[in-house]
Amino acid sequence: MPGIEPEESGIKLGKGPSLLVYDARMIPNLKLRDLAIETAQQLGIPLQFSAMEGGATDGGMIHIHAEGVPAVVIGVPTRHIHSHAGIMHRDDYDNALKLVVALIKKLDQATVRGLAG
Repeated sequence: MPGIEPEESGIKLGKGPSLLVYDARMIPNLKLRDLAIETAQQLGIPLQFSAMEGGATDGGMIHIHAEGVPAVVIGVPTRHIHSHAGIMHRDDYDNALKLVVALIKKLDQATVRGLAG
């Protein structure tokens, strides 16, 4: 991205979906985070880790709904995300989709119950 050095952004296009480990309103459910990481490893999906100290995602509101909802944020690295013309790498999108689908398939009743305990 113009104006920043490569080392200033930990998330790179083409290096896999991102898993948010922290934002200003949320720390993800650790068991669900670990399940997402394990699932990515099992499928050979490269995974990048991100944190946002000054911003937040919708996960912040979701995880405090009612008694609490186990939440994790999986993203597709995108340049200029808040503009009308974001740029992403198709492999990151495909891998994020593959990871989310595989993770959902693992969320049977027993697994979901175990996330809260």
